Formats: sequence, structure tokens, C-alpha cells
Amino acid sequence: MKQLKGSQLTLWITLSVLLLFITSPIFYAVLASFKSNMEIFSSPFSLPKSWNFDNYIGAWNLGNFKTYFLNSAFITIGGMVLVALVAAPAGYAFAQLSFKGNNLIFYLVLLGMALPVQAIIIPIFFQLKSLGMVDTLTGVTLVSVGLALPFSIFLMRNTFRDVPKELRESAAIDGAGEWRTYWSIMLPLAKPGLVALLIFTFMNIWNDFLLPLVLLISKEKFTISLGLYSFQGEQSTNFGLIFGGTVISMIPSIIVYLIFQRSFVEGMASGANK
Repeated sequence: MKQLKGSQLTLWITLSVLLLFITSPIFYAVLASFKSNMEIFSSPFSLPKSWNFDNYIGAWNLGNFKTYFLNSAFITIGGMVLVALVAAPAGYAFAQLSFKGNNLIFYLVLLGMALPVQAIIIPIFFQLKSLGMVDTLTGVTLVSVGLALPFSIFLMRNTFRDVPKELRESAAIDGAGEWRTYWSIMLPLAKPGLVALLIFTFMNIWNDFLLPLVLLISKEKFTISLGLYSFQGEQSTNFGLIFGGTVISMIPSIIVYLIFQRSFVEGMASGANK
């Protein structure tokens, strides 16, 4: 094993401390999810006295997490599909096609990234109310898609800019139409960026708290993030159930990222040299 240089050792130590700082809340939540409410307060940093799954069972059954989980899945999967269907062809058009107002329209789309959702959540609520879509999963899905599109189009545009335009020109010479060129040639080459887009969209919508809090009223339509919030009572809070539900809510995100992490990194790096 080669001896580490001073700069490499410093980098290794810095990254190790950063990793510990980032992962320690996750490990604490996992340990606390196996403890009772009393044990969490009496020995917060120790190992559980017994490794039982009562908090997980209670969160899933008593806490109605099954319904919340399915609601979150509906919003997240629907949002991912719609974002991909809109952002991928839009990014392709902005990157590969020449038309009047290309840059102007693109920069107008990017203005959406400058608007924090907190600043427009009240107009969004009244707009959905006028459409009769408040307290509906479809309404939350559509708003989530709208808020995700500016960055998604930006990411896909950079991805398609990395694909040589000569490929599109060659396909046109061979008689391929614009749609066939996009679907059969350009989109497969943009797969890393598309995967990164889907993962990014999944993380944002699955973990979103503000939109469901404002737009959903009926408890049976709550998402998993609102379900966690509902464990907090006026007089007391069952932290064991909260930690159990927290771990349940983290599992899909961790699984998705671990499976697609290589494509995620490649996709986020695409277009970085542009």
C-alpha cells in the first residue's frame, strides 16, 4: 500500500469527517427506530436493549403508513413520468434544433428556477382551488411537475448538447424524420442524463413536505412526509413511531440511489464543459 501524501491524507480525513457528519443522523434514526419512547430519552446514543420492529409495525399499521406510502408513490411516479415526457423533448429541441426565439424561450423557462416555491405557494393554492383540484393527488402531482420542469429542461438541454449534431444530420440524410432521430438515436445517447433527471425528480417529490401540507386536507390523501408530521400530538409525541416511519420513508430513496448512482453521477456531470 502506497504511503499517502500530506495533501491526500488531509483530503481523506476531511472527507471522512464529512461522511460521518452526513451519515450520523441516519444511523441515529435507525437506532432510535428500535427503541421505545422512554429509551430514546434515557439513553439516546446507546444501542437498543432489544431489536424489535414494534415501531415499524405501528407506523405501517396504526399510523396508516400503507396509505401514505401509496399516495407518495402515486405522486412521485406520476411526476417522474410527466417530467420525463416534457423535459426530454424540450431539452432536445433547445439543444439540437434551430428556431426563432430558441435562446429567449429557454431563458424564460430558466426564470422558473429563480422563483422559490414559498413565494408562489399561495397563488398556486388559489389557482388549484379555481380548478377544483385542491385536496387531490393529481393537483399535487401537476404542481410538482411544473416546479420541477425548469431545472429538468436545463439538465436535459446540457445533456443533448453533448451529443454531436453530426449524428442528427446523418440521420436526416438517411431519411429519418425528426421524431425517429430523437427516439432512436438521440434519446438512447442521453440515457445518463435522463436517469439523473428521474432520480433527481424522485428525490424532490418523494421528500417534499410543503406542497402536500398546503394542498392536501383529507388525512387519507396525506403523503408519507405528512404522515410523519401527524405522529406529533398536542400533548405528547411518539418519537419511536416517528423514527420508524422516517426509516421506512428513507428506504425507497436509498435503494433508488444505490442502484442508479453511477448513471446519476454521469448524468449530473454531462454538459459540465459547455
